[in-house]
Amino acid sequence: MDFLFKRSFYDALLGHEIRGTIKGDGVSTISTTFRIRRGNGHQGAVLGEKYQDKYPYFIPSSINNPESQPYRQQWIAAVHKWRYDLTEADKGEYNQYATKYLRMTGFNLFMRKAMKGEIDMFVNRGDPSTYDWVKEDLSLDGTWHDLDLSSLIPAGAKAVFIMGHLKGAGAEWEIKFRKKGNTNEINHGGMQTLRANITRHRSSTVAVGSDRVIQYKADNEAWTILDLSVRAWWT
Repeated sequence: MDFLFKRSFYDALLGHEIRGTIKGDGVSTISTTFRIRRGNGHQGAVLGEKYQDKYPYFIPSSINNPESQPYRQQWIAAVHKWRYDLTEADKGEYNQYATKYLRMTGFNLFMRKAMKGEIDMFVNRGDPSTYDWVKEDLSLDGTWHDLDLSSLIPAGAKAVFIMGHLKGAGAEWEIKFRKKGNTNEINHGGMQTLRANITRHRSSTVAVGSDRVIQYKADNEAWTILDLSVRAWWT
């Protein structure tokens, strides 16, 4: 761009009809995005004058943050479902309704519903490199405790697929899972050691409420390994 390298009262570089970003000052990593535009058509502006609009939000230095990762995975799954699972007739119904009533495309309508958890869909979390919880993160006292999944799965998720890495000095040591609010013994899943000092990788599917919190109960034993990770979810 043809920068004029003049500083404004907003302390941002001015230029010729530009949109730019001022990066952090070395102490803060937050960046501010701004825009320069001419006054043509701007209410109260002088024709031809340049005005700087400072965006009322901050742009993070990277969008690859942990908080957004579940929604990125859900977006990928929704695009795949639109491309490969929906028939042309299904897509036609979305297109017909969206263009007639909402002035949008059928694809955009489908994606909006999918991101809100209104489409039945399996979402693979991807390839995490670490477990979400290790033994030291859990209460191993034989009573039920909450396990908050809100940072790992998006709003609208109805069930999760949990992987467990287990090892103990005894057989049939167990960790159970249930939807928060359930109380009947039949309504739980779980994982257990098979034999003493044998490592196992097990899995369990657990229903999730709107608060994205489930409950677990781990036997009061001296576990050698008890690691858990969310691998996928359903909407």
